[in-house]
Amino acid sequence: MLADTLSKWSWVTLPKIGESVKFLFSFKKGEPYQKGMWYEHIRKLRTGNPASVSITTVEYYDNGILVEVECRPAMWYRITNLKEKSFTENEVQEALLECKIFVKQIMSTFRGKEIEPVSVYPIIPRREIKSRLLNLGLKKIVDLLDKAERHVVQNNFEASLTSSRTAFEKMVDWQMKKRGLGKTNNYKNDLERLKSKGYLDTDTTKLLQSYYRCLSNLGTHEKGVKPSIFEAQMGYGTTLIMLDYFANKLP
Repeated sequence: MLADTLSKWSWVTLPKIGESVKFLFSFKKGEPYQKGMWYEHIRKLRTGNPASVSITTVEYYDNGILVEVECRPAMWYRITNLKEKSFTENEVQEALLECKIFVKQIMSTFRGKEIEPVSVYPIIPRREIKSRLLNLGLKKIVDLLDKAERHVVQNNFEASLTSSRTAFEKMVDWQMKKRGLGKTNNYKNDLERLKSKGYLDTDTTKLLQSYYRCLSNLGTHEKGVKPSIFEAQMGYGTTLIMLDYFANKLP
């Protein structure tokens, strides 16, 4: 369905690789892709114009599919392949805005629901973070992250936040056990103990404690308002970042 829609907008489909399919902007409808000629056209294309879009299937569910959409403007190819460097701030902002709008249009084509807000790279792909956690033997934590993501898709926002919180707790448990530290009566004090032993600095400890308190209050302990998709997305995304910090800083 998406391929048919993009073909009407003068896009060509490249051969599928695994679970990912890539579309390139075609400068003439029906014209086959020729790399050299395509880059010559890119050189003349308006910098903010979306030039490619990739759709990657991340996971299959009973009631749908989770996909990752990536859009790259002509500017990206002119910088990376044509070695151009001089672009104005307005051109940069135009490229960001146009690609964001284009991703939204693609989502609406197959009535997709936004799980993570459209963002600008560089970001750490969640698959890369999960891979690092798996390499540390933390499969149970990755399973909880998968569950949190699945609950967002299924509109179970409180359950998603609970899974995110539990993933964070298990990471702290693992850190304490790995360093031979006895657990305290709560996670705030566990983080304090990690700090007192020199594993965390003061500011980072406060940030982690504040995050955990916020996550616990976002509807999971009936202390806050009923969470929506935005709180669930924030909880999931922030948990990924926090766990990646632990995996890199304190492997």
